[in-house]
Amino acid sequence: MLDVINKRKPAMIAELPTRLPNRILYLPMEIASRELDSRLLIAVLAMKRGFEVVLGQKWLIERNIEAMPAGFYLSKTLTQRDARVMTKARKCGYLMAAIEEELPGIVAAPDELRWVSEEAVATTDLIFVSGSHNTSSMRVRFPKAASHIRAVLNPRWDMLRPQLRDCYSDQAAEIRKKYGPFILINSNLGLTNSEKGTADELIRDQVRLGKLSMDNRSHVEFINQGKTMEAANRVALHELMRRLPERYPQYRIVLRPHPSERLDTWINELAGNDRVSVVRDGAAAPWILAAEMLLHTNCTTGVEAIGLDKPAICLVTIDADINTRYLANRVNPVARSVDEVLDLVAVAATKGCDALYSPEMYRMFRESMSFEDDHLGADFILDRFEELSVGKPHAVVGGSLCSRWRPGRRYVWDIDDKNVRATLFPELDHAEIEKRIRKLCLALDISLVPLVQDCGSNVVLIGERRLSLFSRLRRKFTWKRKFS
Repeated sequence: MLDVINKRKPAMIAELPTRLPNRILYLPMEIASRELDSRLLIAVLAMKRGFEVVLGQKWLIERNIEAMPAGFYLSKTLTQRDARVMTKARKCGYLMAAIEEELPGIVAAPDELRWVSEEAVATTDLIFVSGSHNTSSMRVRFPKAASHIRAVLNPRWDMLRPQLRDCYSDQAAEIRKKYGPFILINSNLGLTNSEKGTADELIRDQVRLGKLSMDNRSHVEFINQGKTMEAANRVALHELMRRLPERYPQYRIVLRPHPSERLDTWINELAGNDRVSVVRDGAAAPWILAAEMLLHTNCTTGVEAIGLDKPAICLVTIDADINTRYLANRVNPVARSVDEVLDLVAVAATKGCDALYSPEMYRMFRESMSFEDDHLGADFILDRFEELSVGKPHAVVGGSLCSRWRPGRRYVWDIDDKNVRATLFPELDHAEIEKRIRKLCLALDISLVPLVQDCGSNVVLIGERRLSLFSRLRRKFTWKRKFS
């Protein structure tokens, strides 16, 4: 939200290496609860095509970019920080692509792509963007990369399709068993209730990094509107959580703050309200499926709800230009007050989605997300990777019996959890990953029994080949915390 357009002159798009890298796909992530399932979907489809997959927290993967076999690298964003890592990767022979993970929930004009770095764009062979509008904005903003920018459904929304949403059925059933009939409320106070600090601290940090100019009137107005909107949302959410149990005592209320929010704030402020549970566990989809309905304040989960065929209501608390950038209030019915929300809850409870979502909302959803009935976004992404590979020889590391992934001499197995890293990316559970892979394979009718092996803290190798003995010995004697 706080980033501004980088003013440097864009570099030319890098030329494709004459020799392609190993058939290893790197999938760095930042927010596990939001990204893990979609990356596992990509991983399963990639393994079917003969790839091995390195998946996990982006900070360790980025730290080791020069100490791993060059492969196919799929970045989650295109920030200035990403640009530094991607430039190193490009020089090492990686094939670079990016899913612009911040775009699916908004409708952006070219000059509103404040966080996208021209240097990062210049290092990529492929950029994947959801929706015709956002794809057009990216091409206008970065004309030299226009041919590399492709419209595609973000794989997070692939997971919401009927054939794949059953992967969440067990989790949803456990949630319903624990909470009974409940209304889910999702907050998104990422500026004024951030784990990274106060709003003023966040702004000062962005100014220090040169990403925000408080001398720019439009930037200042955007920040001020963001603060005003979040303050109004906070007041309205408190009122809503007080009045909902009074009017609808048959429902429990579950508040699920955004992953970047400070959880203790809500726990402390709602300590006296025994009808509200504050939770932040796992992905949003199973919680939406388990709930009777979703209430939110311009949250991207409202876009997930329509994709899941679940009722969602968007509370818009202020009349300001900032509202036009959110997709949720275009694909969900909008309430302008808590009273209107309470009235719409009755409609959702008795009549469901048919009474809430108009044909125009469904049309907007499909167009804004690049949704196709007969083609997975994850498959489209891998198809484009394959197109770049046609006719090019691949480098090979290791024999056929061992994994092609081998850490180099300078490979680091562990890094400290700084800032909010542990919150955004908790410990990966091998058994849970294997369980999710099995469900995906069953849903997609794919026959795979891959191994899940540690590559360091919160990074795993997923494939059918075992790490080489030398790599396992290095891991055992070098990664002291894990293998003592």
